Amino acid sequence: MACKVEELRQIPLFALLDDEEIAVLAAQVEIKKFAARQRIYKLGEPGRHAYVMVSGAVRVTTVDQDHQEVLVDEPHDGEFFGFASMLDDTPHQTTALAMEETTCVEVSRDDIAALLQQKPMAGMDMLTVVSRQFHASQELVRLRASRNSNDVIEEEMSFGDRVADTVARFGGSWTFIILFGSVLVVYASANIALRGEHGTLIRLFCSICFCRCWPPSRLP
Repeated sequence: MACKVEELRQIPLFALLDDEEIAVLAAQVEIKKFAARQRIYKLGEPGRHAYVMVSGAVRVTTVDQDHQEVLVDEPHDGEFFGFASMLDDTPHQTTALAMEETTCVEVSRDDIAALLQQKPMAGMDMLTVVSRQFHASQELVRLRASRNSNDVIEEEMSFGDRVADTVARFGGSWTFIILFGSVLVVYASANIALRGEHGTLIRLFCSICFCRCWPPSRLP
């Protein structure tokens, strides 16, 4: 579907283009519509096209070394995705999936080349917009990287996780080790005494204490 000049004017990537440049680009690019759950492109496919969001929702993901899906981006209206592979003419490093009915402007290397041949300065305008988004992405990564990973993990812990973490921390502390060792020493000493020459008196004393605390009427 052909793209209208008015639609391109709403896209930040082309915001600095003048009327003639916009008209040239509109004659080259196309509007593409995708149904919900429809794949726009797949990891490893030739990066012939890039896309600019007009409406809808897209999820851009990749796969890490452990073969786990990793979310890369969720572009909003006016933002683009797949441009790196398109400009480099290399296979896509991500997979783009439409999460709902989505409309995008499809751009190819030939479209950009045709624009630059007729309007060379349009390239500078587009690079300016791309650099702004690149710097914004860098700032976002910097802010995320500056957060302490332990703080992030602690924020996501449930009550049960916090209790288990507290118990584990106490179980590995010197306080627990010294306390446990002291109990073992007292227990061992008591057993030795009970078996020694004073064992009978100690056992009698324990029996009396037990009977006072637990008279026959309270025994089950």
